Amino acid sequence: MSVTIEDKVELFSKVIFGRIEEQSSQERERLGEAYKKELEELSKEIEKRKVELMEAAIAKAERERVKLIAKANNQQQHILLNKKQQAIQNVMERMQGLAKDFTNTQDYKEYMQKSIESIIAALDKSRQITFYVMEKDIQFVGQILEQKLIHTDNKFKYDVKKTTYNIIGGIIAEDMVNLMQLDLTLKALIDEYKETVGAAITHKFDEVSS
Repeated sequence: MSVTIEDKVELFSKVIFGRIEEQSSQERERLGEAYKKELEELSKEIEKRKVELMEAAIAKAERERVKLIAKANNQQQHILLNKKQQAIQNVMERMQGLAKDFTNTQDYKEYMQKSIESIIAALDKSRQITFYVMEKDIQFVGQILEQKLIHTDNKFKYDVKKTTYNIIGGIIAEDMVNLMQLDLTLKALIDEYKETVGAAITHKFDEVSS
């Protein structure tokens, strides 16, 4: 049987197309493996990025939580500080009110007499003393000084003047020659207790806040 040209062309075509199909299949398989590998790497990258975003979100949320807690604590401390200062102020004002009431009692007159005795003893070398008192005490203090000078060898000149300060009560004595001053006012006495009052109130507030 003779082989025609058509038969040869058909055989050649089968061989050529067979090789093309084989190469194409191999290429598809190679590309499929590369795509699969790329897809796996992309999936890993997406998963990694998702974890990073989640961790970043958690870290941000924690920072916000800490910031809010710190802000709340600061606000609470500020409120407590204001309340403590207000409590101290209220106590000091109450003490000043009681001191003003005290200036209208007999005990206050005895306090003034003892204060003058203390001043005379402390300024025993002074030759000129100025006594600063409230206006309502000027006459009373003058009378005490006259009586004291009668019964003492410490003779000195004195003036009794109205103070320009809010001393509540009591006396400020000055020896301008020797540059000495004694503050035996009720205001000074109250101020000395301010630190003690503040410490006591702070202790109470600490107990409440804890």
